[in-house]
Amino acid sequence: MAAHACCDVAAGVAAAASGRVRLRRPSRTTLMKKARKLRKAAGRGKRPRQAAASRTTRVAAIRRKMEALRRLVPAAPCGGGEERADDGRLEELLLHAAGYILRLQMQVRVMQVMVHALNDNPED
Repeated sequence: MAAHACCDVAAGVAAAASGRVRLRRPSRTTLMKKARKLRKAAGRGKRPRQAAASRTTRVAAIRRKMEALRRLVPAAPCGGGEERADDGRLEELLLHAAGYILRLQMQVRVMQVMVHALNDNPED
């Protein structure tokens, strides 16, 4: 068997010398998979707790910001006696806030037009 291994090595060297063998670099996805495995193996025991803590912190921060936005945006009058249009959902709260901002912008424009019209008195 040693003779066969020697022949295989000699054939590989001869092929490399003739330029027929091409060395390929590993693909980016392969490198990323290997890097993930190494990080996972190196951080066992610490990362899951850290990830859970950071997720909890992010969720708490989002909830605080939602509450602040709810306090800033007045409740929309809804049919059915509901006090708030958002009813706890982030998407609805953001849409309601966007509509409120547009209404405020329109009020500012109307007031600007009124001020302009009142200040431009034609002098007869």
